[in-house]
Amino acid sequence: MSTCAPLTDGEFERARRLALRLAGIELSDRHRDLLRRRSERLGGRDTLEALLVAAEEGDADARRRLIELFTTNVTGFFRHPWHFDLAAEHALWAVHRRGRARMWSAAAATGEEPYSLAMAVIDVFRRDDPPVTIVATDVDDGALAIARNAGYTDAALAALPTDHRARFVEESPADGRRRLISSVRRLVEFRSLNLADVVWRLEGVFDVVFCRNVLMYLEACHRYAVLERIASMLPSGGLLLLDPSEHLGGAASLFVSRGDGAYTRRPPEGSVTIARRRDAP
Repeated sequence: MSTCAPLTDGEFERARRLALRLAGIELSDRHRDLLRRRSERLGGRDTLEALLVAAEEGDADARRRLIELFTTNVTGFFRHPWHFDLAAEHALWAVHRRGRARMWSAAAATGEEPYSLAMAVIDVFRRDDPPVTIVATDVDDGALAIARNAGYTDAALAALPTDHRARFVEESPADGRRRLISSVRRLVEFRSLNLADVVWRLEGVFDVVFCRNVLMYLEACHRYAVLERIASMLPSGGLLLLDPSEHLGGAASLFVSRGDGAYTRRPPEGSVTIARRRDAP
């Protein structure tokens, strides 16, 4: 059992301010012990203090390491399987209309979510090279390094359906991990992106956006700003997927609920009227 003392009020307040400023994350008192335990793995409170000082002074590496402390990369393959079926069918519909589809996993963590999406897309299109692009982003560069490698333990891969594991996982393990096959890997492009940044290095329109298990960590004004910006990147009828336990809050007017965390982009006000005028004799 650890004998490390709890964080002082001053230490936690400094961490709270940095979490909000750097990533829009709202730490509450229940995160105090979690932060203490994670800081122990870094070397204890002296290391945490050094990180806080360096981050307050603008050190980029210290800020990156603090963000890794603040974020929780709990993920898995095919969490809420219906979401992936719905997303893949939506991509198929988009390809029928325009020839290609774009999808975004906005909190990709170690990659299980976007790779699950890639497998679902391959299944629906019945080909290894569907005309689909999946952009996967996360604020945690360490998690993205794992995701790009696409190597997972047997325990992580146990969540895959048996047929998916047989089709999409390489047979020979390396360093105790097995890699996903190249047809799955090449559908996904990983990028570092902080949803709390003023500018997102992300262009264009997406047909489907996964933003699961991230809004719950953001301060209220950041949650609304993220959802508003996502809405601007979805066409009318575009699909947004949240964890079923999450809610849109003040951004609810921008979307139509389809249940269990699935939403479609509501047509902008006035678009129906304009369409009717165009159709009028």
